[in-house]
Amino acid sequence: MILTVSIPGCGAHPNAWRYSTAPAAPSLSWFRTLTVTAERGGLDAILFDGEWGPAGPFVIDAVPLIAALAASSKRIGLGAAIALDHAEPFNIARSFAAIDRLTAGRSALIARMGTGRLSDFAHVQAQEPAARWARAAECVTVVRKLWDSWEDESIVLDKPNGRFSDPKYIHPINHSGPFFSVRGPLNAPRPLQGNPPVIQRGATSEDLALARETADVLVVPVNDPAELAAVRKSLGERPCLLVRLAVLLAPTEAAAKARAAELGGPLEGLSFAGTPDGLVAYLSELSVLCDGVDIAPAVVPIDLDLLVDEVVPRLRNRGLRPDAYEGRTLREHLHLSRPRSQFAA
Repeated sequence: MILTVSIPGCGAHPNAWRYSTAPAAPSLSWFRTLTVTAERGGLDAILFDGEWGPAGPFVIDAVPLIAALAASSKRIGLGAAIALDHAEPFNIARSFAAIDRLTAGRSALIARMGTGRLSDFAHVQAQEPAARWARAAECVTVVRKLWDSWEDESIVLDKPNGRFSDPKYIHPINHSGPFFSVRGPLNAPRPLQGNPPVIQRGATSEDLALARETADVLVVPVNDPAELAAVRKSLGERPCLLVRLAVLLAPTEAAAKARAAELGGPLEGLSFAGTPDGLVAYLSELSVLCDGVDIAPAVVPIDLDLLVDEVVPRLRNRGLRPDAYEGRTLREHLHLSRPRSQFAA
């Protein structure tokens, strides 16, 4: 079972900021602590969507964040969100080509759509919804082409003959579409993973259509696990399907209820409030419905610590998680093959 963790601000609960020990403003040391904790638990990836503060009213750039976290971790995957309707594919491709090498092949692009007025920041006129989704799909297509514009054999480093690269393995992509016209190639070597995994979130018809076309992993929010069968059928064999689960933990059921009452109000979407043993049983049930679970701790770091120290050992005892990392790259953690360049002969 794939197991990732998302860090939405101070936690998944809207009132998490009142109980979290997070600093008033984002700090690298805080994110380092969370990443080290998640890696100690052998989680496949820690995903940063850039939210910060009460219910995430502020957005930080998660791309330089995961680059900075590369030195604080060795095996865990690091995901950073990019709003596709804000960004340009060349900048996305170049950033993640570099970060994938800084992280030794552990980066992931969380491709999301902007929300609210942010979605119009990059455009002279507001885009219609259909155009925004079409632009997003084309954006990821161009990013993948740029990543593939340098084949694996392109860099030869022939010092005696003064040949850095072999031109026959470097390709202008010559992309021309409704939203982007890009000649290429990218001015950076191919990522170590070939293509860093593209992770998407959402469950609308637009989300599913975009995921079928562009995603390696879809994290789907549902209210009932019974909904997962329809999502899987809609997606087909790919992408990999994870379900989002908000989690609140305590040593006893009574203590979990007390924590939930103190926070006030429910967790959004599919959620679990209870003991580590109860969560292990629930995750076991979910594992037959999807490829894995993306856990959103109710309050950070409380529920992340309990997940790592109390839940993961129990999952390992049941054979649901390996005792240690079995691969080096995030694609290996997610059981995704490394793709060849689409321009390879």
